[in-house]
Amino acid sequence: MIREQAGADELHSLVDEKLTALVRELEEANWSAGQIAHAIEDILKTKWLKAEEALCDARESVPRNYVSDGNEG
Repeated sequence: MIREQAGADELHSLVDEKLTALVRELEEANWSAGQIAHAIEDILKTKWLKAEEALCDARESVPRNYVSDGNEG
């Protein structure tokens, strides 16, 4: 659990660093922090979180003992 937490902390730190750089760059292009934050939130909700939820739903719909024969298509 401690190792998982350390990994999550590292990931959060990296994402925060990248977002901070992005926000600063966009603020220099005359976008407000509020506009940037709302845009990031909208993109995360509509693109990334919906895709993740769909993948989770698809994984949950497959029986646990399912073995692929490679001919599902």
